[in-house]
Amino acid sequence: MKEEKKKLRIFSFTDYSPYGDAAVAHAFALCMIFRAELCIMPLQKEQKSYSDTFKHVLELADQRNIIVTHYPDCPGLRKKIYQFVDEYNGMMMVIAVSKDKKDTFFTCRKALPFIKKSRVPVLAVGKTLPLPNAYQHVILPLDSSIYSKEKSLWASYFSRFYNAYVHVLYKNYKDQFLRYKLQENVGFTEKLYTNLEVLFVKHKVEDMNEDIDSYARTFAKSVNASLVLSMTTKYPSLFELILGTKEKKTITYVDEIPYLYINQRDDLYVLCT
Repeated sequence: MKEEKKKLRIFSFTDYSPYGDAAVAHAFALCMIFRAELCIMPLQKEQKSYSDTFKHVLELADQRNIIVTHYPDCPGLRKKIYQFVDEYNGMMMVIAVSKDKKDTFFTCRKALPFIKKSRVPVLAVGKTLPLPNAYQHVILPLDSSIYSKEKSLWASYFSRFYNAYVHVLYKNYKDQFLRYKLQENVGFTEKLYTNLEVLFVKHKVEDMNEDIDSYARTFAKSVNASLVLSMTTKYPSLFELILGTKEKKTITYVDEIPYLYINQRDDLYVLCT
């Protein structure tokens, strides 16, 4: 039983739509990177027949010796999914999100509460399938938040497991205090990555009219990046309560580029490497 606990698992949720297929495909790509098992969780009754995309993923998993567990539809299990993922050493969950509730199970409105209850990071994707070179370049947007350090650690895993390049993206704050806190986070990240031999490049941009996490999806095209890491908001300010948090904005971009959401928690899951 102790040996079973050591196996990493990535949980993917599907309703067998093109969006669900994309979630499974991205989860498989991550399983290849982190040498994890793929756990497929149906969001409706299991299909009698599967799409070509879904079958192709299962065939690739068999060829690459990735263990796949396809759970039966179980609404009771879904209610306990966070406990289940924790008990079975889940390192990440993958969901597909659409703006239209007719497309798939998770809408933007439904996805955010699901993400914010999770101890493990949650990857949100659209219906775009991963390219062969997916996750070779990832973007780490840094701001003045003290929680940026956890995000830096998670970004490092992509380089340590996959030799991916981490693009450290930050803007030039005009406020002196914010600029000082940002410099602390950039300095910590640079020192951490140097010690861990992480492949990284720093990108400093001038102040823009949107938050750095939102800007990251535009910047991604210039470095061929296929992932943005983002911390969710634990204590929204009055401004954020009125206009919306950054994750409320970025969750609408996930069909352009996947976002890996990491919650601000004291018991945040971290990999033992």
